[in-house]
Amino acid sequence: MLESVPEILREPLQRWWERASALPAFAAAYAALPDRLREELDRVAAGSDFAASALIQDPEALEWLRHHGEPAAARAVGADYEARAASAPTAAEAQRTLREWRRREMLRIAWRDIAGHAAVSETLHALSDLADGCIRAAASAARRHLHAVFGTPRAGNAAEAPLIVIAMGKLGGRELNFSSDIDLVFLFSEAGETDGPRTVDNEEYFNRLGRELIRLLDVRNEDGFVFRVDMRLRPFGESGPLVVSLAALEDYLQVHGRDWERYAWIKARPIVGIGAFEAGSRGFVRPFVYRRYLDFGVLDSLRDMKALIAREVSRRELDQHLKLGPGGIREIEFIVQSMQLVRGGSDRRLQNSALLEVLPLLAGSKLMSADDIAVLTDAYLVLRRAENALQMIRDEQTHSLPEEAVDRARMSLNMGLMNWEESAARIAAARGHVARQFAALLFGAPDTPLRQDEGAVWLASDAASIDEELARGGFPEGAIAEVAATLEAYRRAASYRRLDETGRRRLHFILDRLLKSASQRASPAGVVQRVLRVLEAIGMRSSYLALLREQPAALDRLIEVCAISGFLSRQIADFPLLLDELIDAKAFDEMPSRQGFTLELAARTERLPADDPERQVESLRQFQKVAVFAVALADLTGRLPLMKVSDRLTDIAELIVQCCMDLAWQQMTAVYGIPYCGDQEANLREVRVAVAGYGKLGGLELGYGSDLDLVFLHDSSGEIQQTKGERPLDNGVFFLRLGQRIVHLLTMHSAAGRLYEVDMRLRPNGKGGFLMTGIDAFERYQRQDAWTWEHQALLRARPVAGDANLREAFEAARRRVLRLAVHRDTLRTDVSEMRARMRRELSKAGAGQFDIKQDAGGIADIEFLVQYWVLAAAAAQPDLLTYTDNIRQLEGLAAAGVLDRATAQWLTDAYIAYRTVLHHLTLEGQGERVVEAAPYAQMRARVIEIWGETFEPGG
Repeated sequence: MLESVPEILREPLQRWWERASALPAFAAAYAALPDRLREELDRVAAGSDFAASALIQDPEALEWLRHHGEPAAARAVGADYEARAASAPTAAEAQRTLREWRRREMLRIAWRDIAGHAAVSETLHALSDLADGCIRAAASAARRHLHAVFGTPRAGNAAEAPLIVIAMGKLGGRELNFSSDIDLVFLFSEAGETDGPRTVDNEEYFNRLGRELIRLLDVRNEDGFVFRVDMRLRPFGESGPLVVSLAALEDYLQVHGRDWERYAWIKARPIVGIGAFEAGSRGFVRPFVYRRYLDFGVLDSLRDMKALIAREVSRRELDQHLKLGPGGIREIEFIVQSMQLVRGGSDRRLQNSALLEVLPLLAGSKLMSADDIAVLTDAYLVLRRAENALQMIRDEQTHSLPEEAVDRARMSLNMGLMNWEESAARIAAARGHVARQFAALLFGAPDTPLRQDEGAVWLASDAASIDEELARGGFPEGAIAEVAATLEAYRRAASYRRLDETGRRRLHFILDRLLKSASQRASPAGVVQRVLRVLEAIGMRSSYLALLREQPAALDRLIEVCAISGFLSRQIADFPLLLDELIDAKAFDEMPSRQGFTLELAARTERLPADDPERQVESLRQFQKVAVFAVALADLTGRLPLMKVSDRLTDIAELIVQCCMDLAWQQMTAVYGIPYCGDQEANLREVRVAVAGYGKLGGLELGYGSDLDLVFLHDSSGEIQQTKGERPLDNGVFFLRLGQRIVHLLTMHSAAGRLYEVDMRLRPNGKGGFLMTGIDAFERYQRQDAWTWEHQALLRARPVAGDANLREAFEAARRRVLRLAVHRDTLRTDVSEMRARMRRELSKAGAGQFDIKQDAGGIADIEFLVQYWVLAAAAAQPDLLTYTDNIRQLEGLAAAGVLDRATAQWLTDAYIAYRTVLHHLTLEGQGERVVEAAPYAQMRARVIEIWGETFEPGG
């Protein structure tokens, strides 16, 4: 048996074995052990004095372990222990039961860990679950013991007022280490008094209850203790009352809550009184912890906290401390919790107390790469295994690496490693990785001059000194006056004057970096004006100033973006959350894609409350802003050609329409049930719905700020058409409300603005038609009643959201209609007359001007030409109906021989050229489509010539 453990541990193991085997209960249990458990026993007893002593103190525990060593069996026996302790008639009996449970369960946990059966996460969760069960049992026992005297605490409405126990720290994250204290906060729901023989107010009752609960867990007697209880995280710490009401906690957090308490309350997890806490705290705990916007200001407070810890580490010589030393566990916790505070307000997935669950989510945070996350996760697991391996030696609350050779051997054995050298090397490597990432978070990359706190302090002086500083800073002489005037105006603006001292320090750093960069630009005054417009929009939101101060690379990218485009700078000024996109260098490197947008949308909409449409739309609007910004940035840096820009903007719209459709469907069916249809009750089928996009959406030609032309479809039919739910509804009424709900979600104003303008006039019968049309009725209308202009519109239509089968049915119906139902005998006249009317009524051009879209020779002429040629030839050439965009339709016309290739190519080039002009006008902030006529005279003349050849007599 001795050969299985290091030589240095064999003698103490031999001595233990002699004592243990002399105990009859132990000897009998050992004889019944299978060989595997006998071998593991040597290893466990050699590595853990705690386990060895527990088996001497409680020899029956070995038999207990044989039956309850696996997690499932342990959970079952744990539930029994919890019930027995909770119902114990006396405090002494409750204490004895809790301590026996704790001793045996800790022995089981140590055994599985040292024997190599339990991953780190299993050990941490098992320890936390034990603590949870003991706390619940102690709370129930304490309440039982007080009941005879005080009765039940009542709230103002006579309902029972429950005790609330909040786990904080590692227990809150279900990450308890082997010999940890448990950090708790005691609360009660509301004021009132007890109803027993002796009446006291609720505050006094719950203070008594809290003290009794602590006594059951914390008192050390002949059976040991359960857990050391630390109450210092309660409001006002050790000087505050032991238990406070939810209302008192709310007041405390709003008035006295400090930044370090925001870190602490990330870990808050209710164990007792869960419902009462979550109902009462939703409105104030989460807003206290998580700011609505990016909150890089927390890094200042993190530096302060780290500095305090560093001084304590130095004072107490704790360099080898696994928790507090450089690269220790606390630094990993700080990294993760800081990122939660920075982004948790906008990404609800991060509002989670479990570190190992949050860590993978940070890979998309723009501050940490997937590789960084993997390294940090591995380091965390190494350090937590080392921490438990150390504490399992004697069940001592220690984090300092051992100096004695015997304890080093025990710790290595418990970690599953060969010797101390290997253990120390693994721990040192993990700490090195953590220290580097922590330094990067707090102080930036090593070559980044982040500590220039003073910055442009001269901004606070007179105008003459501003001129001098600009000249010294390398600004060209011709730009100095304009830049100085801009800075002077900003200095006098309310947004600057209202900044506190911290905000000004951050701003001066930003301005210093801005001016150094702008002085090297071709248009320095314009760059300064655009960046200052963003800073003015930020206003009093110091968290955004902190972002730019903490992330100089993001600030440099902001300056770059403002140098590239006024459109992009206006986007950021209107929606400062876009600053987050500039943190990641990939913003200038990665091409936007539908796949990327899909992942981004999923991340933003995950965990959205189903009953909060405004929050849903706000998340969609944030996604839309971020996605459009990414497209515009790729567009304006020349990485994305015009047609790909439209493709990506179309992708964004389609994803949003699908999401709004899904949300509307969920909201409607939750109230009325799912719509079914058919002719017999026994054979009803579920109804399907879909959305078709027309116009620019259908033609994959969306621009920045385009409206959406939509048609809603369903396939309900039969004698029976009704929803199945608690409030059944006729399908027709359901579809009306569903369509209204979709339009409402797309067009409602949220805190982040409106998603899209929506036009529904292209549905059958226009404004007078049903908001959602049956697919059969849609095809019937298109065959029998539609005008030529409606067939022109259908040529540009395609399904964009909804059920895949119904989308296929729409496409098939579209192709049938355009092949068989077009009025080809009057097509030339219909198209020509409609276009002439549009020129008369829609042109916005004056003398010497050209309306690129509506004047003769413009975009609409090319679109009508293509539509005429395709509709005229579609019966004989059905492949022309495959695509809905003008460019590929022109390609199809040339391939089919309907149009000569030279003309098709010329029209393609002209169409792209016109759209490029409109595109640039939009990006420059000019909504109009009117330009000077002269530069386009030749192009217009050729389009008009082709029009005449096609539509005019003799053409």
